[in-house]
Amino acid sequence: MSSFQKRYSRSSGNSKSKKSKKPYYRKQSNFAAFKPGISGVFVSCAKNKEDLCIRECYDLFDAYADLIYKPDDSIDVVDEDEANKKIGDDIESTIAKELAQMKRPHTSRRFASIQTGTDCVVFIKTNHPVVPVQLVHYILTDLNNTKQKKTRFCKRLVPITQTCYTNINDIKKLAEEVLHPHFYTQEEDQKQRIKYAIIPNIRNNNKVNRMELIQQIASAVGDYHIVNLDKPDLVIIVEIFKNICGMSVLSDYKTLKKYNVESIFEDQNKDQNKDQNKEQSKEKNSD
Repeated sequence: MSSFQKRYSRSSGNSKSKKSKKPYYRKQSNFAAFKPGISGVFVSCAKNKEDLCIRECYDLFDAYADLIYKPDDSIDVVDEDEANKKIGDDIESTIAKELAQMKRPHTSRRFASIQTGTDCVVFIKTNHPVVPVQLVHYILTDLNNTKQKKTRFCKRLVPITQTCYTNINDIKKLAEEVLHPHFYTQEEDQKQRIKYAIIPNIRNNNKVNRMELIQQIASAVGDYHIVNLDKPDLVIIVEIFKNICGMSVLSDYKTLKKYNVESIFEDQNKDQNKDQNKEQSKEKNSD
């Protein structure tokens, strides 16, 4: 069994999973809110499946985060001083490592669920060193390439680089911070015109005007780059949720089926149905 399968087997219901490595997440209290200055992932799911979706996200994100980020880059690494005291004895060293992990504050976990108060939507907050866009792109690319479905409740994953309040000045500042690395890091003589699309999603907010929001983001991008809704190189995601704005820049948006997990496997299911129909027709003809 691969290291990934061992890591992901926690969700299989095996009683031995209780002895597995302590997960890099913590359960968030009910009063914790979606607020400015955080990063994470919006995840959509079926109604009344939010808790199951959160657990699935923890397992999925944790397994892939272990593949992407080195142990020594993790915020949840073992305290070196305490572990080194027992380095001469394997058993004592293991105990020391476990104790060191237990002493670390809960806030050091890589993932935490944030209450949204909205049906069918959960938000998983990420902590350093996890980069939401990188993590989600890695997950969806792997699912798309392997065609191995590893989720039951997660429908769509929307990474959020950063959040702010939904006022004009804060959105302007956030747009500059989030967009600059993607649109303004090239040398002037090598600068390429990037095709982009802006996709806003407004939920639980009736004060933000959709068109004004799009114009605001477009002005932050500037006139040099080109709007292309059909074949964009990059897609700017703007999530308005209550009084908070979240933003990110995504690549391979069309290839990864708009970051929709279910859609990634639709073609595969269609092909399987076609093969089954062919087999059935052959059997009928042979009869």
